[in-house]
Formats: sequence, C-alpha cells, structure tokens
Amino acid sequence: MAAKLAPTDEELERTYTAANWHTISDAERLGFIIGDTNALAWYSDDYQAVLCKFRHDSQVWGRVIAAWQDLRKRPSDLEAAVDARLIQVSPTRTNGHFPTPQGATELLRKTLAPLRCFVDELLAEGLTILAGKPKKGKSYLALDMCLSLSVGREAFMKFPTEKSRVLYVSLEDGERRLQRRLRQIQPNLTSPQNLHFLYEFPRLGDGAFEAIKYYAKTFQVIVIDTLGRVLPPETPARKSLSEYQTMTDVLGEIQKFAQDERKAVVVIDHVRKASVEDDGDAIIGSTGKFGAADHGLIYGRKGEEKDGVLKVISRDLEPERFVLSMVNGHLEFLGKGEVYEMDAEQNHIIKILEEEGRPMAIPDIMRAMGIAGDAHYKRFRVVMHRLYSEDRVGRTKRGMYRLYGGYDEDKFP
Repeated sequence: MAAKLAPTDEELERTYTAANWHTISDAERLGFIIGDTNALAWYSDDYQAVLCKFRHDSQVWGRVIAAWQDLRKRPSDLEAAVDARLIQVSPTRTNGHFPTPQGATELLRKTLAPLRCFVDELLAEGLTILAGKPKKGKSYLALDMCLSLSVGREAFMKFPTEKSRVLYVSLEDGERRLQRRLRQIQPNLTSPQNLHFLYEFPRLGDGAFEAIKYYAKTFQVIVIDTLGRVLPPETPARKSLSEYQTMTDVLGEIQKFAQDERKAVVVIDHVRKASVEDDGDAIIGSTGKFGAADHGLIYGRKGEEKDGVLKVISRDLEPERFVLSMVNGHLEFLGKGEVYEMDAEQNHIIKILEEEGRPMAIPDIMRAMGIAGDAHYKRFRVVMHRLYSEDRVGRTKRGMYRLYGGYDEDKFP
C-alpha cells in the first residue's frame, strides 16, 4: 500500500516545532519541509508539472527524502507513492501515447546546420569544462580567449573566432585583478564593448539555470569561473544521492539548453593532483561532470614555465594538444602539443645524461625523471630508440645509453 504523501500532524509536531500545524493544509506542511512555497502548486490545477519537477530534481528531492527519513519513514514508500501518482495523472502513460521513433532514413535525409564554433578547434556550441590545477593560469587563459571573442580577433594569435557578446562570471577574482589582467593581455585596449562581467551568481538548483537562460538572450558565450562556486551546497540530503547522478542532473539541463540554443557555456573547474591514464579522468570529482559536458579543455603548465599545453577532448571537435606560450602578457600558439612534448622530453633525457656524466639504463633515466610504470617503460624504449636512430645518443656494449664524447671508454665500455 502506498504511503501518504504528507505525514500526520503528530509526527510533524514531534519533528518540527510550529504552533499552527493543526491549522495549515497538508500542502503547506509539505512546503515547510521542503523549504519551498511552490509546494502549494501540488494541489493546484498544474500540480503534475510541479510534482515532476520535485521528483526529478535531485536537490529538491533529496530534501524531501531527508525530511521523510527524519519522520522514520521509508524513502521507498514515498517514492512509490509519488511515482504511482505521476502514472495516474500522466496522459502519455494512461492513454498510451509515446513519442514516435525517428527512422535512420529520415535522419540521413535531414540537412543539419554545421557545428557552431566560436573559437576554431577549441570552443564550440554546447557545454565546455575548462579544467586545470589551481594557480596555473586557466582563468587567465579563459579571459584571454574571451577578450579575443569580444573583438573578433584570432585567439592566441592562431585560432579564428566568431565575434560574440561574452559574459564572464567571475566568482573568485574581483575588479582589481580582472582589470590588471585585461591590461596585461592588451595594454592599449580601452573599450571592448562585447565583454561583460558579473561577480555574483546563484547556485545550481537555486536559480543558476534560470540565470543562464536569461543572460543567454543577450550573450552568445557565457563563462562561469568556477564551477565549485555554483554547485549546490553539500548537505546530508545531497550526500545521500549518487554523485554521478547529481552532476548529471545539475549540468545536464545546462548542456541541453546550450545545444538547443547553439550557445557556448564554459564552466571552469579543477583537475586531480594525481596523474591519470585518461585525460577525461583528470577533471576532479565525479565522472558525471565530464559525462554531462560536450567538450573538455584541460590546461596545464609546470611551475613558473611560460609554456603550457591545452588538451582538447570533445564529442565533436578533433582531439588535439596545443602549446601556448606567455608572450608580453598574452598567450600565443607555439605548436602542436605532441611534437612539443616529445621534443621537451627528449631534451630532458639528454640533459639528465649530461648531468649524470655516465651511461644510463632506461630504468635509471626514468627514475631521474620521476616516472615509473611498465606502460611508461615501453614508451621510453621507443623514445630512446628514436634518439639513438637520430644519432643524438650512443649505446654501450651493455646496452646503456650515453652521450657522445666526454666519457672514459675503458671505464664505460
């Protein structure tokens, strides 16, 4: 038997102290539990829509479940009651009217608009997660790209852009820091009229999605810096939900909206400290984050180096790695990442051989570079063979690698 949707007066009085429990309606009591006066709409003519919203909104439903558990009720009873009610009031279920599947022939005959790219090869319509380690320049990169978009010039002196109105939601950096960065990127630029800033924004589940829809009427590109500042606050109810499902729920509607409206929404996030095999796994937190996005941009640089690598992971854009270098306050394209990283690694190996002043085996070189693992060993064998084939290093009779000259051949045969 399905449970009642509202608890009894006695249960409410034991759990929540209020003088007027006996005088208010069940809908008002439920609204008090949920913390949302829209619960009154459950008993209005359009309560089905609100009921669907509460059942499928992970944040709201989590609060309902938490309150229900406080009353020593089983969550499954409440879910069964609500789902049964939805079946009763849903015409698509009771009348057997379901969407008609689209045939492959019909799909192939359609002429679809090409993917809208705001920055060629880097930023397309839909939801993009731009991630990187803290204090390593991801916000600076985003601002540099936004400035290029707003004036319609090539991003990073390489990638053509579609001139766009851009909204940058800066929740970590204030006016002073943004002004300084803008002047560093373009000292003589005084009036980029298509670039605007916000310093406050509601959280997801508390108006953020509605705010994005509102601002998307005016702006083609919206950047939110950072995702952590707009995620729902962590509550016991939220902890009880699947992290993957939570991320899918809160980001999924943004992703669908951005696709439908052909706008670009970029959320800036962090990457894990530990190394990972797959670039998509680098984004910190649940895989639901990256699963709900259309595109991923992962930016990283080491220490205070001027050069960094921007990795593109996308369902629609070609996967690529681009090297960007800081030149006079702005980022410039330097080359393709794979070639750059290969050269940088080879140069590092040669530098180690110079510093050690002796022949070294592959495991010794890997340890000196702070790299371990069988998968890396196989790759290093290829790298060392390439260096040997290009005559940049030599080999001893024992199969160890050395630089030419500067060694005692008798000591290191």
